[in-house]
Amino acid sequence: MIEESARVVSVDGDLAEVETQRRNACGGCDAKAGCGSALLANVFGNRRSRIRVLNPIQARPGDQVVIGLDEGPFLRAAFALYAVPLLTMIGGALFGEWLGLRAAAEDTELAGLLGGLLGLILGLGWLRRFARRTDRDARYRAVVLRKSAPASLQVGLPRAQG
Repeated sequence: MIEESARVVSVDGDLAEVETQRRNACGGCDAKAGCGSALLANVFGNRRSRIRVLNPIQARPGDQVVIGLDEGPFLRAAFALYAVPLLTMIGGALFGEWLGLRAAAEDTELAGLLGGLLGLILGLGWLRRFARRTDRDARYRAVVLRKSAPASLQVGLPRAQG
């Protein structure tokens, strides 16, 4: 299960709208000065994201919670988002090239380009239907797992002054 901390913003029945803070893994890395990921994080900043999640523990607005998403549906959705349009575009380009060769056309590159564009459009259309189908599927929705203590209440040992 992939977990992330969040703050409940609002509640609507068995759903809650939560706000998460986008984080990156560049905080402690020594190479962050020359790293592309760190540069992108500086450009886009640590924005907050709001999402609707299942709320079986009846968390209330203002509660600090931990939300989770099962890895299986997450990986299927990631594959659908990235791989399907790419594969349909490549398949369409290859099919277009094949049709161009089959028709003995002089410019098979144009046929490949048009086939790739058509494949990409078909892949994005499939992705849109997939997103509509999974939007109503609870397996693809994050869920509030438990409440967590607010950051201001998490007290640790005082640090030694150097």
